[in-house]
Amino acid sequence: MSALASAPASLSDGPFAPLPTPDPAPAHAFALRLGDGLALRLRERHHVDALADLLAAEHEHLAPSFGWAQRPGRAEAERQVGQGLERFANGGGWHADLCEDGRVVGAMWLHDLQRRGGSTEVGYWVRRDAEGRGLVTRAMRVLHRHFFEGRGLGRVCVAVEPGHARSEAVARRLGYTPEAVLRGSHVNASGRTVDLAFYGLLREDWDGPGADAGPLPLPRFALRVDDDLQLGLLEREDAEALHALVDRNRAHLRPWMPWAGEQDLAATRAFLEGRALPALARGEGVDGGIWWRGRLVGAAGLHSWSERPRRGSVGYWLSADAQRHGIATRVTRALLAKAFDDLGAERVDLRAAVGNAPSRAVADRLEMRFEGVLRRELPVQEGYADMAVYALSAAEWRARVG
Repeated sequence: MSALASAPASLSDGPFAPLPTPDPAPAHAFALRLGDGLALRLRERHHVDALADLLAAEHEHLAPSFGWAQRPGRAEAERQVGQGLERFANGGGWHADLCEDGRVVGAMWLHDLQRRGGSTEVGYWVRRDAEGRGLVTRAMRVLHRHFFEGRGLGRVCVAVEPGHARSEAVARRLGYTPEAVLRGSHVNASGRTVDLAFYGLLREDWDGPGADAGPLPLPRFALRVDDDLQLGLLEREDAEALHALVDRNRAHLRPWMPWAGEQDLAATRAFLEGRALPALARGEGVDGGIWWRGRLVGAAGLHSWSERPRRGSVGYWLSADAQRHGIATRVTRALLAKAFDDLGAERVDLRAAVGNAPSRAVADRLEMRFEGVLRRELPVQEGYADMAVYALSAAEWRARVG
């Protein structure tokens, strides 16, 4: 399996809050869980059609505020999803669906996300039947902790057209300070050139979450595996923490993953920026860090995803101190569920060196069908090893999940 990255150094150790039950995010989502029944689901390529339907249904509600809402359709939905994924891959922000108890009730996005000490700009909308319930205010209060504690930002801002009462009210309720009015800097939904007012909140002016807030929710988009296990999407800032994790486990990983013996920080960064994140943006796979009981213990992903036919491969690695807790089996099962139940996979395989008994045991426990051995297929420490191939078809998956 190729090298994978992990969390920023500030996020590599807990404590993080246990996952809420029930999960406020839709099933199989990479979501930022906010508590209070709210979550943000990162938009992926296969969400385009659902977003197009939502934008069409909310056309009259959104068109007076957003120029893009005046051209509803699949092309606009595809543009928004693609733009959001490119931002995520470049480290400059994201587009996400705002969800309440698993239902999409609106959207939130980040512009110009900067590194520690910097700032970001937040945008949002909620569907007509969800207005007036303070959903954005509730979400933003939790996001402040994500921004200031989890990411170490120094400022969060919102930009509104003067006179937009609802957006200005959100800023006031959150304690944002009016900062500037940029004259004639914005073209609004009607095509007129108008002013744009900025409201901002500095970290030193943030009241904080309160003494009873408990652990910080995992500050990244993550796939829920179970109450104590999550697969969090990797980001550009994760290179240093992954390098440290691999460095502590070189002897453990090297026999079956020769990249672990020589991988340095530059190679880890190149993997993230040149392979893992572009693959996510193109819809060709996902790579995530494994958080178990609030601690980063490895990485896993769905790789080489193909649309025609819909197929891919699952892979993973774990630190030595996380072995024999069923983590690999549970994470792989969650990835299989995402592939078959969310992405509509027709086939997913797992490949391991013939002598890698722990990985082959995972395939056996998940009742994946052994399909044979590809000889001298897998680079290992000693040269090349024979590779055992296991797989499930969509029909076999359906039969196993009942």
